[in-house]
Amino acid sequence: MKVLKKISITLFVGLFALSLAAQDKAAQIKAYNSGLEQAKAKNYDAAISAFTQAITIGEQIGAEGTDIIDRAQRQIPKIYYQKALENYNAFRSSKSVDDLKSAIDSFDEAVDVANEYGDEQIAQRSRGVIPQLYYQKGLMLFNREQYEESNEALDNAIRANSNYALPYYQKGLVHKRTNPDDIDTILNWYNQAITIGQATNQNKVVRSATESAHDELLFRGAKSTEAKRYSRAIELLELALTYDAESANVHYRLAEAHNKRGNATKALEHGRKALQFENGGRTDKAKIYFEIGSAYQTLENKGEACKAFGSAVYGSFKAPAEHIMEFELKCKSS
Repeated sequence: MKVLKKISITLFVGLFALSLAAQDKAAQIKAYNSGLEQAKAKNYDAAISAFTQAITIGEQIGAEGTDIIDRAQRQIPKIYYQKALENYNAFRSSKSVDDLKSAIDSFDEAVDVANEYGDEQIAQRSRGVIPQLYYQKGLMLFNREQYEESNEALDNAIRANSNYALPYYQKGLVHKRTNPDDIDTILNWYNQAITIGQATNQNKVVRSATESAHDELLFRGAKSTEAKRYSRAIELLELALTYDAESANVHYRLAEAHNKRGNATKALEHGRKALQFENGGRTDKAKIYFEIGSAYQTLENKGEACKAFGSAVYGSFKAPAEHIMEFELKCKSS
């Protein structure tokens, strides 16, 4: 009788345990399904909470809960990524720096969670977005003239991806605004953008940085010529040619600087190259012919000088060219 009683108690306890396990399993499945429903409804925090609950219940059950634990753990990094995307879309609507910061923080969190659960795909996607968002933040702050904060955001973009060329180029533009006389540092940022862009096929950035470097040096070279600092002008303009060897404007400015410095041979050399690369009409070429004429005049080649000045009588160069032809060279055609 005592034996039968013990068997009955044992059976009851076993059945009760099985009943509790079944209830726990049902609760785990319910929590998991709730997570799927909340995710579908874009209630991401509620979805994360439900999946976390499913994992906790599964850990209490033991081996019986392993399958749902695995499924929930696969879902959680995806939910964090979707939540980050939602925050990014909120920024796209508001164009608010604060919303952009929230999006960056969300993608950072998605990386951490993906690493925790071993989801390399989500981690990689999130890491790929972060430097672009920091660059966007840097650009927004630049446009608001918040240069220090812009620099900080661009530095974060570079730290997140050192092979991302755009932040290097943008840092050059920031430095141009904050330290306009520091041409070496400005060019250094442009050069880094070009080097990285060429290595990673970011061709649009390469073009922008190359054009900016060329234009900056051309402008400074022309200004140096106006200031009668001819050696400095030639130095800057020669450097500009390393960014565009076929720049008609740079060759024209070099012809001008060499003429003013008294080096007619070099002026003639660059004048001819300027003509070779100039695609404009007669008015555009008039200034080049004027420098070529000036070089020939210095070299005492009257025939070629008259011919060049004759091609320079267009636009704003018409009057000075005609004056030289008539009163200085006394060209026959004048």
